[in-house]
Amino acid sequence: MGFPMWKQSRKLAVSVAQLLDACPAFCGVAVTMTGELADCFATRAEGVAVILEQLTSILPSELVRVYGVDGSWKSVVQSAREPWSVAASNWHGLARFVTRLAGQRSCLLIDVGSTTTDLIPIRNGCIAMEAQTDSQRLQTGALVYTGVERSNVAGIVRELTLFGVPCPVMNEQFATVKDVYLWLRDLPDEPSNCDTADGKPATREFARFRLSRMVGEDGSTLTDSDVDALAREIATAQSAMLVNAIRQLSKGPTTRKSRAKKSALQHCDFECVVISGHGEFLAESALAECGWDGERILLGETLGPELSRCAPAYAIATLAAEELCVD
Repeated sequence: MGFPMWKQSRKLAVSVAQLLDACPAFCGVAVTMTGELADCFATRAEGVAVILEQLTSILPSELVRVYGVDGSWKSVVQSAREPWSVAASNWHGLARFVTRLAGQRSCLLIDVGSTTTDLIPIRNGCIAMEAQTDSQRLQTGALVYTGVERSNVAGIVRELTLFGVPCPVMNEQFATVKDVYLWLRDLPDEPSNCDTADGKPATREFARFRLSRMVGEDGSTLTDSDVDALAREIATAQSAMLVNAIRQLSKGPTTRKSRAKKSALQHCDFECVVISGHGEFLAESALAECGWDGERILLGETLGPELSRCAPAYAIATLAAEELCVD
């Protein structure tokens, strides 16, 4: 389920309640936090507090345990008192779940979602980095703020080739990368979904018009091959963002500050790659660009596409079933 936290944070309880109504009987609820940094919240602490408040308005707090970014389970009260300990913990839970697939091998987990991509190194059965917060992970390359749906095209490319000549893109929310992948048929049409840049259906037909506007044209002035060229150039640029992050993780940080102290990444290569999320095709493109020909473990195949898309939630549920005993 996609939920627009930045628009409807106070309706989270209603949305979760609808999901719970369709669930079988349960005796506990495991929570992994994300969305607490949405711009509807003044601070991260407020975001954590509002999310917890929404959940406990429909669930007894004693049934709720929140996964921490250190791998521990916390009560609602503890989580509210220590918001940084649970904020953005979803990536950590997924990484812990994946360690059992990697065994003792050096592994890179790539989880591509609608807005972000997590790249998490694993070694000797453990998460092989010290970065925990969003800003720390952005600095090390472990978090790339780009995904296969919501990312603004203007945030990926500054110019595109149009009729053989470079053309600056319009710095406007005319199109997102979802339009790119709708056009390239990497994502399926969703005629009933109008959560797009222009409010029109998320289909290949309308994606054509949205992409064309990025270079000051429209869907009637560009041919299929013109739109193909634009879409492929954007997709290539987005793939390059992941390639740069993979190389940074493989070699360790290269900034002046990082050269002054020991890298948090304790390895220089990977023996296998685990891919999850509904942007598997983007991860595959980046790996191809890196020349990767080693082992791949696709959660879309091992768990199925629906569970792979919500892999952090599935991972937390699995860990909770193994580690928590709720009477």
